[in-house]
Amino acid sequence: MAPIRTTDQRLCGLGLWLDAPHPRGSDDDVLEQAAAAARAAERSGLTSVWVVETRAEPPDAVPYEAFSLLGALATRTDAVHLGMVADGGQRRAPSILAKLVSSIDVLSHGRAVLSLDGDRSHPADAHRLGEALAVARAVLEDEHPTVDGRIYSVADAVNRPAPVQPGGVPLVVFLHGAGPSDALLDRCARSADAVVVPGAPGAVRDAVTFLERWTGPRDRGGESVAVLGRVIVDGRASAADTVASVREAGADGCLVGVPAPWSAQQVEGLQLSW
Repeated sequence: MAPIRTTDQRLCGLGLWLDAPHPRGSDDDVLEQAAAAARAAERSGLTSVWVVETRAEPPDAVPYEAFSLLGALATRTDAVHLGMVADGGQRRAPSILAKLVSSIDVLSHGRAVLSLDGDRSHPADAHRLGEALAVARAVLEDEHPTVDGRIYSVADAVNRPAPVQPGGVPLVVFLHGAGPSDALLDRCARSADAVVVPGAPGAVRDAVTFLERWTGPRDRGGESVAVLGRVIVDGRASAADTVASVREAGADGCLVGVPAPWSAQQVEGLQLSW
């Protein structure tokens, strides 16, 4: 059983992760499939739905544009929070991400999530992540933000229409890559609402332990950052058993990935609970 933690509860519990469609696919029903899966997630009591962009594969495949799908899902769902999986290769500056997510927050009446990536393969990436969190938060929450960073900066920015979500748009960091996580987790502890940890329950347990021991000032609501696991349904193990092991490791929630093409039957067949 996960320990009781004073965290932002909006993203705790189970989330549905719609794995990327094939970059060379020509399926005209992608929106209907995604909407059916997202509505099934709502009926099943899941708290969030996440989409993935494909990677560029020159010369004849281009990345799938995930925020367009999120905007459409904002009008097809009523309760779930909506976000994008940030698993490396982030192509947008945090100020642009904040603007895109603000629009989704308005369209969804306050259900958007802003996600950033943290690369464990490069410990120095913690500085970039810290600047990205600062810029994203400033654009989301300040009237005319100015942030002068070494990597990311904004000067007297304007973000209209502003987000409408009570408590502000959640800031979520997806860890990826191999290597130590402490420097990245320190940034998350200060400035994020949730961190998503891939891999085995041991990685989740390590993140929970670090964050429980962390002391310092936070610039977000809640006393600590939520820890979410991330697993994908691959047929080699029971999804319910895998999710249970993540919860036993101390996670506050878990994102469960399903491959395309997505369907309501696929989601309802998971029969997951938290």
